[in-house]
Amino acid sequence: TITAGSKTVTSNIVICESTLEEVVIPDSVTSIGDDAFYYCKSLTNVTIPDSVTEIGRFAFSYCTSLTSVTIPDSVTDIGYYAFNGCTRLTSITLGKGVTTIGSDAFKGCTNLTSVTIPDSVTDIGDDAFNGCTSLTSITLGKGVTTIGSDAFNGCTSLTNIKIPEGITRIDDFVFLGCTSLTSITIPDSVTGF
Repeated sequence: TITAGSKTVTSNIVICESTLEEVVIPDSVTSIGDDAFYYCKSLTNVTIPDSVTEIGRFAFSYCTSLTSVTIPDSVTDIGYYAFNGCTRLTSITLGKGVTTIGSDAFKGCTNLTSVTIPDSVTDIGDDAFNGCTSLTSITLGKGVTTIGSDAFNGCTSLTNIKIPEGITRIDDFVFLGCTSLTSITIPDSVTGF
């Protein structure tokens, strides 16, 4: 149980082995710290309140039973490796306040099928969705300016993607191994690859 009145779910607050299945984070929490729920293999449900503004590095990494996540509009930053290796994650809802998706944030989420990136996001980090082999659809918001290297590397089910106007840089190997990709539209705003 996370005590009401807590401001931060601190690093390694939970030592997870096999028993924790559900977490309700109280409204007093504003930050989920690095490694907070790292390797909580039995965690199936987490409720993140509107008070949270930051999800730290490795916060839910390898929570292999987690099936869906709703990130509220209050969150601005998703740390790197935040949901890395969440292999049963099929659905994520990204709030309208998120500006940065950190490197490797959803890497290896092999059951994730679709993602909508809100207009508030400006940067998609390196390897952000690398190895999401079930990802068939991704909608990029109008605010994205940079897509990091290997961001969609190995997304073997992705069939098409439209890059919105305003993106200025697409880094190396972004679509490497996207063997089902049949259509891609790159706008004139892109100045570097």
